[in-house]
Amino acid sequence: MLSKRAVLLLAACLASVVEAAPGAAAAASRRPRLRLPRADAVNQFPDGFMLGAATASYQIEGGWDADGKGENIWDRMLHEHPEYAKGENGDVACDSYHKYAEDVQAVKNLNANVYRFSISWARILPNGDTDVINQAGLDYYNNLINLLLENGVQPLVTMYHWDLPQALQYIGGWPNPILADYFVEYARVLFENFGDRVKFWITFNEPAVFVSGYASQGGQAPSQPAPGIGDYLSAHTVIKAHARVYHLYQEQYKATQQGYVGITLNSDWNEPASNSTEDIEAAERARQFQVGLYAHPIFTEEGDYPPVMRERVDANSAAEGRPRSRLPSFTSDEVAYIRGTSDFFGINHYTSVLTASGDAGTIPSKDHDAGVINYGDDSYPHGASSWLRVIPWGFRKLLNWIAVSYPEYPIFVTENGYSDWGELDDKNRTNYYTSYLAEMLKAINVDGNNVIGYTAWSLLDNLEWNDGYAIKFGLYQVDFNDTERPRTAKDSVQTLAQIYANKELPMEAMVPTRTLLLLAAGLVVAQAAAVGNRSAIRIKRADAVNTFPDGFMFGAATAAYQIEGAWNEDGKGENIWDHMLHEHPDYAANWDNGDVACDSYHKYAEDVEALKNLKANTYRFSISWSRILPSGDVDNINQAGINYYNNLINLLLQNGITPLVTMYHWDLPQMLQYIGGWPNPVVADYFVEYARVLFDNFGDRVKWWITFNEPAAFCYGYANMYSHAPSMPNPGIGDYLTAHTVLKSHARVYHLYQDQYKATQQGYVGITLDSNWFEPSTDSAEDQEASERSLQFQLGEFAHPIFSSDGDYPPVMRQRIDANSAAEGRPRSRLPSFTADEVAYIKGTSDFFGLNHYATSHARNKVVGAVPSKEYDTGVELYLNQSLPHAATEWLVVAPWGFRKLLNWIANEYPGYPIFVTENGYSDNGEWNDVNRTNYITSYMAEMLKAINEDGIDIFGYTAWTLMDNFEWSWGYTAKFGLYYVDFNDDARPRTAKDSVQTLAQIYSSNELPMEYFN
Repeated sequence: MLSKRAVLLLAACLASVVEAAPGAAAAASRRPRLRLPRADAVNQFPDGFMLGAATASYQIEGGWDADGKGENIWDRMLHEHPEYAKGENGDVACDSYHKYAEDVQAVKNLNANVYRFSISWARILPNGDTDVINQAGLDYYNNLINLLLENGVQPLVTMYHWDLPQALQYIGGWPNPILADYFVEYARVLFENFGDRVKFWITFNEPAVFVSGYASQGGQAPSQPAPGIGDYLSAHTVIKAHARVYHLYQEQYKATQQGYVGITLNSDWNEPASNSTEDIEAAERARQFQVGLYAHPIFTEEGDYPPVMRERVDANSAAEGRPRSRLPSFTSDEVAYIRGTSDFFGINHYTSVLTASGDAGTIPSKDHDAGVINYGDDSYPHGASSWLRVIPWGFRKLLNWIAVSYPEYPIFVTENGYSDWGELDDKNRTNYYTSYLAEMLKAINVDGNNVIGYTAWSLLDNLEWNDGYAIKFGLYQVDFNDTERPRTAKDSVQTLAQIYANKELPMEAMVPTRTLLLLAAGLVVAQAAAVGNRSAIRIKRADAVNTFPDGFMFGAATAAYQIEGAWNEDGKGENIWDHMLHEHPDYAANWDNGDVACDSYHKYAEDVEALKNLKANTYRFSISWSRILPSGDVDNINQAGINYYNNLINLLLQNGITPLVTMYHWDLPQMLQYIGGWPNPVVADYFVEYARVLFDNFGDRVKWWITFNEPAAFCYGYANMYSHAPSMPNPGIGDYLTAHTVLKSHARVYHLYQDQYKATQQGYVGITLDSNWFEPSTDSAEDQEASERSLQFQLGEFAHPIFSSDGDYPPVMRQRIDANSAAEGRPRSRLPSFTADEVAYIKGTSDFFGLNHYATSHARNKVVGAVPSKEYDTGVELYLNQSLPHAATEWLVVAPWGFRKLLNWIANEYPGYPIFVTENGYSDNGEWNDVNRTNYITSYMAEMLKAINEDGIDIFGYTAWTLMDNFEWSWGYTAKFGLYYVDFNDDARPRTAKDSVQTLAQIYSSNELPMEYFN
């Protein structure tokens, strides 16, 4: 780890300067660090964030020999070998040498506050040395810099963007270590002439790319093919040249100019092609050979080249019979001199690739040394450049990897962009920028990475190196057939200008993404490097709005107490619903209870057959805690209960159905209620041991676990009477205490699995929360806030501690409950507090976000509820829109649009977590011709598919509620949610498919919803 450094904000865009912490290494102790304050929302850029566009001298300036400019290696190569760039070159390019004022206006119209451009070494020093300093070149850049500053635009200057003076190539170019001497003197000229106004310097742009000019032919200048030798020698010189310039600035210019010096590296994200150890190591190795070659010497505490490079290149060199390694070595003094020589980490990123372990490249070559095979995933959209696949989630992964690998260094994204064929209506570019910016903002505001700036590539269509002018990356179109080179803003300018002006990205652009994992049910599986042990799930986008993604999990859901029956059979213990409804049979309609229910304890094979006929690939069911542990503790493990669930699980798997198992669906063993139930934190200890029994007995086959179902609902059992067991009315106190224990219990079970079972069982652990959509009653600010507050009290109470980057309860809950508690004269808040350690322990403890959703309510700001109560604390009156259709249960208002809104809210509020819709269904009176259920499910599925395929939300599964009519809690058997009718007047409990089964089976088997359901 690097020593802790204090922070310094930019002179032009940032505020507040703090000196580096004492006790750091010599170079670091006098080097400031850049850090911006956190933004208020995930879609906002931090105050002081730099937003702009980037260009490079050879690509835009033209004037290749005007006013004393010298020849560079690209001039020479493309004059001698025009075929290397489709017969085109940078002789005129965008003619920015003469039209820089138009470029500044374009930057201004973009609402940019920074412009990244490079200086042509040969325009300043035609021979590469200070024997001739070209005043015309100095004047050009002075004029550009001054005009930028007059327009409130900060110059971000790259010293070297691939265009070495040809005179220096004559003495060998970058493989010659003497080039570092020339580079230092060139840098001195820049500091002397521009450093009073330029506060941000980049020494080199993408050295991993331009050193390939010494390893290959026909690509990068100067086209000197010495693979595996020339490129390593060049890198060695470049690293030392960079360090020398950094020290030059610190020692001679920093005190007066107060600027910053960094370097820009480039990298794709390398996603392992599989979850094999070999491919995971290959992906990391690819990053070390690409980024680490330069970053490890500069940004790590150890310095020097990455150990994996040293080991592999040395070994290959020896195997080739060489007397020395092809990878040069630094002396110990050089290692120390280079280490820490950057104020920020510049990164250029465009796309992601899949990486597998394997032999590649010629011998010798860097590719052969790396031993990886990189290839594109053609399922993702392409830019005009064949290599550019649009994979935004890779950007966030790369930023996280950089932040973890090279901590304490602020990151500046110096290039990111999309290529097309030049159309003005460049919606693909707009989509690219917004999706990649969204991932960057998640990396900043969710993951806590210190990213300080972003310059889009590129301001203008320009010479794209070997692609000539065919490929267009520009925000502005340039007509290269017109000698005036007119610039025309593309549509993307308007979008980016709005983002830059508002310093925020529209919320709809904040699309969650996650590391790919292949599940047992056909999804892709991989380890998420940036989030440690927590794996996450993402499936490929579908081809059409009505199509489900490949690998989507379809099924139906049930719960133990609602279907199993056999309440006291084969050693099962009593649970709180058994106890409550035996003691108070009037608490359920018709004095119904779950003593027999659907008798699934004996008829589970019929349930599996029903699922099979439904074409389901997933079955969500819950385990009865007291059937496994009759007393709630491990002093008595009921083998009959173990056998029952083993039989069910095995039969599911034999029929190609994945079990999705809920550990707790409201049926606490009564013995644990006797010691206080969920408000007692000791119950967490029991829950952990119960979970351990489940993992030990079923985890070899069960890969999907849900710790709790709808804690917001069952917590009411400790806040009111009648509706929820155990019917302990302590509103505003008992429900909060219960939630507190539940959250800690969930986190402990998640960690238990990660620490002791994940490596061998390779499963996933999540939690299921429930919520209506709360539509504001009016457009007033009060009702809008009331709607949001309802979501925070309903979902956020559990989701914020687990799924947010901050953890802990939502601030609005803390504020309101603390204030109400104080007003009530209480010595403490009714909402318990987590310690800092507990906040950290709970945060991130889920692999997916389980969601149950049925209906939409309307919300208005109003004082409601008893004092104290959660309703009173929320301060929202909820009511139903009577103009909307209702189901048999009065609370179920059919409003499919609310489903999509809720999915978007969750995706924006808790980005990065895939969503599994674990319940969604319709109640009627039990008719077989259940057309209303069919209409409900298809309309809600249509909204879900829009959320997936139009809004880009990562939803990977759906289990309808419910497989069969069952015991619906306080409604008894009066409310019918089932796809299958169950005759509760027949002791055999026969199941009969309703008409909705045929419709749903067709959807599940075809993997699509007929277009007729999309209105």
